[in-house]
Amino acid sequence: MTAPSEKDRSPFAALVLGWVLPGAGHAYAGRWGKAVLFFSLITALVVAGLVIGKGTNILPNRLWYAAQVCAGGPAIALTPISQYLAGPNDSNADWADPLHEMGTLYTAVAGFLNLLVMMDAYTRLAYPGRSEEQQEGA
Repeated sequence: MTAPSEKDRSPFAALVLGWVLPGAGHAYAGRWGKAVLFFSLITALVVAGLVIGKGTNILPNRLWYAAQVCAGGPAIALTPISQYLAGPNDSNADWADPLHEMGTLYTAVAGFLNLLVMMDAYTRLAYPGRSEEQQEGA
């Protein structure tokens, strides 16, 4: 059985797969190099942010979680660890610590970056002729 052509692949599936696992939308579209690169970078940002923030900065009851959850699978998988380390009512989280803030920023940037990567995978499949037209026009 052969793999479906780029025309037969669903842009929405690429979007969802890219959210579940960063880079998976590009893998679905057949761009394996980009998939590995994006998975490595986004996952490294999430993990680095969690380490810098001493593990207490991916918390669902905080506003930044909306950005962090855009990183998909890695952020959601690390949320229970962060909740455990933060303790009840976030009592172990030092909100005045600059490293905590930096870790939160890293994880939020990872989420925003994954949002862009998801949209790139979506648009590559939704508008397949667009990149060819741009190359011809140049």
